[in-house]
Amino acid sequence: MAKQGLKTEMPAGYDLDERQWFTETVLPDPSTIEAMGTHHNLTTALADLVDNSIDATASHIRIRFVQRGTTILGIQIIDNGRGLTADGIKQAMTFGARREYGSDDLGHFGLGLKAASLSQASSFEIYSRQKWGPAVGRRMDQTVSQNFSVGVMEPGAANERLDGIVGFDLTSGTLVEWRGLKDVIHTSDQGELTEWRSAKLRSIREHLGITFHRHLRLGAVEIDIDTFDVERNMAIPPLQVDPIDPFEGSMQQGDYPRSFVVDLPDGASCTIEAHLFPPRLTSPAFDLYGEPGEARQGIYLYRRGRLLSCGQNWAGLRLPKKELGLGRIKIDLDASNEHYIALNPEKVTPIYSADFANAMVQAHTAGPSPVLLDSYFSDVQRAHRDSKKAKRQGIRLVEPSVGLNPTVLSRLTDLQDFADFDPIDLRFVTLPPTELFRANRTARRIDVNVELVRKIYGSEGRLSNRDAQLLKTFLYFLLESDFKVEQRWNAGREDRHRLLNDVLMAAFAEDFIEPHQQENQAHEKNGGD
Repeated sequence: MAKQGLKTEMPAGYDLDERQWFTETVLPDPSTIEAMGTHHNLTTALADLVDNSIDATASHIRIRFVQRGTTILGIQIIDNGRGLTADGIKQAMTFGARREYGSDDLGHFGLGLKAASLSQASSFEIYSRQKWGPAVGRRMDQTVSQNFSVGVMEPGAANERLDGIVGFDLTSGTLVEWRGLKDVIHTSDQGELTEWRSAKLRSIREHLGITFHRHLRLGAVEIDIDTFDVERNMAIPPLQVDPIDPFEGSMQQGDYPRSFVVDLPDGASCTIEAHLFPPRLTSPAFDLYGEPGEARQGIYLYRRGRLLSCGQNWAGLRLPKKELGLGRIKIDLDASNEHYIALNPEKVTPIYSADFANAMVQAHTAGPSPVLLDSYFSDVQRAHRDSKKAKRQGIRLVEPSVGLNPTVLSRLTDLQDFADFDPIDLRFVTLPPTELFRANRTARRIDVNVELVRKIYGSEGRLSNRDAQLLKTFLYFLLESDFKVEQRWNAGREDRHRLLNDVLMAAFAEDFIEPHQQENQAHEKNGGD
């Protein structure tokens, strides 16, 4: 323990004898490793590794699902970047190793590879080589939290591993492989596996397409996804990741897009770009992540061309609400402003400093007659009000409540105001096999036969309210007018419901029931005669 002087400022009236103070080294508890990466999901973790590949000047990045039969063995991230040396891979496996990042690098904390990988897998391996250089290989699993040790592969074996990659030339580059995935399906049913994998592929393609849309649009890098079957030693053709620009489709007229200058406390300034979107816009670039576009209002934060924050907040300037749903602001981080905005290690949650937020309040247009940023929010709210005035008012529907997803409800409310009746719910319940639905005016609900829904959609297990949207929306439009009647339903209305059930069940039988089953059901319905 080395004795050193320690200068400490104390409040007036307190005395400090510096000779009483010493310093000691305090090492981090290895178990803290387990807490890293907790904000990651599969798509954000993959994006973190794509950052590393882009920093390594890769022109081609492939995400690969590895499977044997119906078992997913792992995920590989392969790139043809410049690769790593022995010193480079050791640094890459060291927690908190802050290398000298270039002005265009996406890496920042020295935690990305480890935190992202161990958040999704029980272990990961990394193999890499530079052109004409020896291959290097390392392995890390959860036991690293005990003593910070990693596995080292012999150069010759690492070289064979890289040479053995099917369908991807790695003269130089890196392979990262996640094993023991935490979010994976365990099934012997090929159809279930295909459905799970397809859903993952869609979410990965969308997230990477949004996050790296600038790099993809410029053609600086190509990203694709495939599946490799180890038993057949072959991969299915890869699916391309296409750019999805969240500002595509914004209004290009009047003053918009509009630039505002943010004067920062240290005398520097930066420019932000405010966009306004037309009402009732429907496109993958506006309705991000399967949500109504209005849900993704707010600030979009970029760093080195990479999207960090995908809306959902206004940096404390406003609360997200429907009236601001047609607005999005674009901010690029650079040397003038990035120290005002903090990022967590997963690069998914920006924290705006009070200085930056206060400067944003005073943001203004350039020129002799500057206009404050408040004018933008007023324009967004005005566009929302004008869109409501333009709605067709001839048809007024009963409001649906539980049962329809936000995307469906948003489309409905964009097009139509609701009549002044109590809302109705659409729920899955157990009904007799002769009924597709049952309408209950008193309880204000439409019950849908859960067993028939499972057969129609090929679903097993518990269903949630988010399932069977097409069927529930169809039944809503078929029956919602009945819920405008406040008096007791008469016999004619009940007869109509029986007729609808009979006809819909006949159609269901034609599509989903074998002929001999139809005969048996008809026999049972007629009393077994």
